[in-house]
Amino acid sequence: MSLSRVLRLGRALAPARRPLWGLWGPRPRGFAGGVLPAGAGASSEEEVLLLLRAAASDVGVNPLEVYQPWLLMDTLQQSLLLLHSATGDAGAAVVVAALLTRLATAPWNVKSLKRRCDAFVLMPVYMELAKAYTDAQARRGGRDGGGAAGAAKAEADLQKATARFQAFTEETRFSPVQGLGYQLGVVLPLGLTYFGALYGIMNHPDTFRSFVTSSSLWMDSLVLPDPYGVLPCLSALALLANAELNANPPQPGQEETAEYFKMVMRGAFLTWVPWTAGSLPAATFLFIATNGLYTAGITWFYRKYCWTPPKISAGWRLRS
Repeated sequence: MSLSRVLRLGRALAPARRPLWGLWGPRPRGFAGGVLPAGAGASSEEEVLLLLRAAASDVGVNPLEVYQPWLLMDTLQQSLLLLHSATGDAGAAVVVAALLTRLATAPWNVKSLKRRCDAFVLMPVYMELAKAYTDAQARRGGRDGGGAAGAAKAEADLQKATARFQAFTEETRFSPVQGLGYQLGVVLPLGLTYFGALYGIMNHPDTFRSFVTSSSLWMDSLVLPDPYGVLPCLSALALLANAELNANPPQPGQEETAEYFKMVMRGAFLTWVPWTAGSLPAATFLFIATNGLYTAGITWFYRKYCWTPPKISAGWRLRS
């Protein structure tokens, strides 16, 4: 059985047994619940296991072999199992796991938020100083046709621009990429580790039977693709919300470029849905959506209620 056939079968099975109603926890069984009659639960669990075993075999993994994950992935997998046992729902376990990792790294997140918010104010100053320095460099030696007087003025302008640039960097320690260390050094590695842990669960479903056969939301298993594409859309909207809600206001004269960039971002996030909806497990999108909504919310809250913008020194903007 090919992987594409397994995924199609998984999508076909889930809608037949799970209506779009309710959120977490158990649902009515039988005809009243729009699902399989009583006594069919075991069959449904076996079908899920058969699907995942076949998918693992198609990628060259023996699903029944002894599974020995790396320590970090094993820790995350065991955490998911504990949260699943505590909440009784696989979806709730994924959401809680995502939130706990963010709360555990909150001090680094707050520091990163301050640096990133400061960049919104300091970036225009940085660009102005860089332009003044570049212009002075271009006029050195009378290359602008100003002769000896022009060359002397260029040297004076260059010294002023250098002094302003040095004062700016020493006082602010500004970097164009400041504040991105948390996303690149914490959130991204955790997301990749989570995907690796989930990939291990997918390829060894019998080892994690209670988790992979646990119904959640409208699905028989979060390890199968979302048959309705709701979670892929939600994950894309969460990422887009962060980009839209916390975007830096465009600089004067660059409104058209900013609008074009915004349209490109929207198109990229919307392309994410059809490209990944049928190939990734629903739990992955639930984890991404939780992180995206958390990032959008905490960034907006911090910027509006907790952040104090840095003061702009008059000497940085001094014109020659």
